[in-house]
Amino acid sequence: MKKVLIVDDSATLRRIVHEALNVFDFEIYEAESAALAMECLEEGPVDLILLDWHMPEMDGYELFLKLKGMEEFKNIPVIMLTAEDSRESMLKAIRSGIRHYLTKPFTHEDLLARIIRVLKLNQ
Repeated sequence: MKKVLIVDDSATLRRIVHEALNVFDFEIYEAESAALAMECLEEGPVDLILLDWHMPEMDGYELFLKLKGMEEFKNIPVIMLTAEDSRESMLKAIRSGIRHYLTKPFTHEDLLARIIRVLKLNQ
């Protein structure tokens, strides 16, 4: 069973994403901050992280850079979910190694298609 971590400070968005993921047989974890995401990751590996860019304290971009610098987490695929749709931000993300970027608002179908592509799932 694949394990997915949703990291977003918005409970509403976490719920929406969680509902979208119900079509898969995933074990789903949620964290409302980067610190809680790190705690969750320390309890065991996940197969995918869905990560919000804008969060208080440490944003998703900073968390991504931190994870990529840690041997045990650097290969976990990350889909950045963000309202940040400026060209500069997208280029910054790509240059940093973020390969999967989905701007809000997105549809369940867009999210599921991206997850299928990233995890190479068969449906």
